[in-house]
Amino acid sequence: MDGRVQLIKALLALPIRPAVRRWRNPIPFPEMFDGDTDRLPEFIVQTGSYMFVDDKTFSSDALKVTFLITRLKGPALQWVIPYIEKASPLLTDYRGFLAEMKRVFGWEEDEDF
Repeated sequence: MDGRVQLIKALLALPIRPAVRRWRNPIPFPEMFDGDTDRLPEFIVQTGSYMFVDDKTFSSDALKVTFLITRLKGPALQWVIPYIEKASPLLTDYRGFLAEMKRVFGWEEDEDF
């Protein structure tokens, strides 16, 4: 029992370090995208804004595309699976991936987005 008391006293004597706060992205986490054409502009703005303020995490095109893929569901997720299975070069080309999403999900080029 005496050893326990000494251990507790030793632990209590240790200096307390303030907790280091982990950086938190101030942009709300993007919603999932299911392929609804009307929501595509919103999805691109949400994901782009989220990645823009955290350029250390999203430091390459491959990381950006991977993040976009994690936010897909339903038909949009089904659409991307063949690209993953074939290891498509689009998976490492953020602009190319966005262009393909716009083409597939009906983005009109004359839209003012």
